[in-house]
Amino acid sequence: MIFFEPTPSRSVLLSFDIVDDNNLPNWCIDLSKTLEKNHVKAAVFVAGKIAEKYPQCVQAFHEDIDIGSETYSYVNLDSILDYSLQLDEVKNGKNAIDKVGKLDSKLFRAPYGNTDDNIYSILSRSGILVDFSYSNQYNKFSEDKFIKYNLTSYDGAYHNAGFFKNLKFDKEPLMINYYNTISVSEIDNFISNLKSDKLHFVSASELTKVDLTNRITGDGKF
Repeated sequence: MIFFEPTPSRSVLLSFDIVDDNNLPNWCIDLSKTLEKNHVKAAVFVAGKIAEKYPQCVQAFHEDIDIGSETYSYVNLDSILDYSLQLDEVKNGKNAIDKVGKLDSKLFRAPYGNTDDNIYSILSRSGILVDFSYSNQYNKFSEDKFIKYNLTSYDGAYHNAGFFKNLKFDKEPLMINYYNTISVSEIDNFISNLKSDKLHFVSASELTKVDLTNRITGDGKF
């Protein structure tokens, strides 16, 4: 009898950045429906100011979708010279999405991917455990410090599904990023074509092995 080894699969995290409010809240609502229809897990990053104006961009997503903050004003953090103002931007961004979504989010991404030497002090003081600000790594808080884990990232707008299905197998996880400047119909088509036994969709919590989005139940408990 011949036994065949199962085909190895590569973890894929779909991540979505809400960078402006031109098509909100409909884009968020439609994206949530698309992810649920396709049974796909993902991460959605929202600025606090956007969350307050369009709470559906936090509330619409089901429990398999992690919600992360992107500062309060979607501001370039390294353009702010005052540490306390940087801290306020990060804390207030997290607090805003937590309030409108009735959750405790521990996930962060810096707008434009720009940070400075203050970032990990600021994140730890804000109750954030995982940072996805960079294209080649994510950083997870463990044993009183942030530890780097390798990651390969692509902008989904520049690659079709076939590109990812034909990548040489690698154990290093993939992150495919989309902005809300891309239509949900394009994202839906991409996801449908991307499904493969070579790729396994994961949430940010699954990838990092940290519960990053604690949702509060009706009785006020997580």
